Amino acid sequence: MKTKRTLLSRTLTFIILGVSVINTTAADATLNLDAAPPVVIKTFPIAGAVDVDPSLTQLSVTFSKPMADGSWSWSTWGDSTFPETTGKPSYLPDGRTCVLPVKLEPGRFYATWLNSEKFRNFKDSSGTPAVPYLLTFKTAESGGPAKPSAKAAPVAADLAKLNDDQRAVLNWTDRQFRGFFDARNFDDWTDKDRADLEARAIDALSGPVNREYYQAINTLAALRSTKALPKLRALAFDRREKDNRDRWMAIRALGFLQDRASVPELVHLTYHGNSNTRWWAQITLVRITGQNFGSDWQSWGKWWNDQGSKPAFEPQIIRWWSGQAEPDQLANSLAESDRKFLESIRPKA
Repeated sequence: MKTKRTLLSRTLTFIILGVSVINTTAADATLNLDAAPPVVIKTFPIAGAVDVDPSLTQLSVTFSKPMADGSWSWSTWGDSTFPETTGKPSYLPDGRTCVLPVKLEPGRFYATWLNSEKFRNFKDSSGTPAVPYLLTFKTAESGGPAKPSAKAAPVAADLAKLNDDQRAVLNWTDRQFRGFFDARNFDDWTDKDRADLEARAIDALSGPVNREYYQAINTLAALRSTKALPKLRALAFDRREKDNRDRWMAIRALGFLQDRASVPELVHLTYHGNSNTRWWAQITLVRITGQNFGSDWQSWGKWWNDQGSKPAFEPQIIRWWSGQAEPDQLANSLAESDRKFLESIRPKA
């Protein structure tokens, strides 16, 4: 009888332990990356940096998983330490990196909570709030910051050389198409990771024409991809009538790549029928050459040839679209179109 009771006791013990193991295993199975809250894996500037370039125009944070678009909490640690903002936050195409446009001052300490006890709007796609993170950094004194890396993400054109109308187009484009642009900084990427991303982006330019296609154009600009130049030039200088979004985005990319060989063709695009195309041709020419002749393609071409630059500018007018005005009326017809376009994009009072 004693032996039977002992065996029964041991059997019950094993059953209880087995149930415990099964329950523990079942609980552990729910603890995975999808269920875990998102965490900050990278910031720019790096938290704790003490020599940040005060000309930096945006802060960025990258999370461990895709985040809910349109939801964020850049929160104050103290009113005097929160940077002055110049626009609304937005997510980059990767869905994990949020950027905040800012204006920094030299020699200042800055701090911002990325989520906090009160504000928890950085959330993943399932609504789980990110673990709070305090980003702190100090800007360098005037004249102190290092020069930007050659691999840095694209920055705005030199506004001092743009006229008011060009600046208005630049700002409007950023407001309307920011979701397609790529403001990442690739300094901490390995050469292999950069090469893999570059190869995928170049491959995406073969189609289909979707959001990824447009984003690839802008990622190649951010990467300063010289390998992409043949395809970017083909998109920009295609003489067929078509939807022109990829055309002007490719023109924008050529500016970041400082592609001087494209200048003669860009000059001809300053009288293209699509408003975005001809204005971005102007902005890109300013970025590449440091000159500004606005929409005056004859002056652009003359200046280029007077420098003895190659390839030479050929003055014969290109017929970009079927309804294009005759050469002697072209400037006047585009001037009226530009007036209406600029009126439509300027912020209303």
